[in-house]
Amino acid sequence: MITKKDVELAGKLAKMSVSTEEADIYEGQLRALFGWVKDLAAVNTDEVKLTNVTLAAHTRKDQAITDLEAAAKLRAMFAQEMDGQAKVKKVL
Repeated sequence: MITKKDVELAGKLAKMSVSTEEADIYEGQLRALFGWVKDLAAVNTDEVKLTNVTLAAHTRKDQAITDLEAAAKLRAMFAQEMDGQAKVKKVL
């Protein structure tokens, strides 16, 4: 069972300031959430087929390049290419 002390500890671990009023609100919300998770855990999923989206085949529509001049200009804008694709900087 989630207690107010648990909420305060979670806030501290997340480096969040949690007021007493917020702790009361979050306590109720977390109890409801974990109750819902407990209800879901009770559901029989033996007949449900497992899926894994990361193993799904990547589908891509191959399109013929019709404007070779424009394609060459676009490719020239990128310093590097990898597997036939323009390589861009990592953005986070």
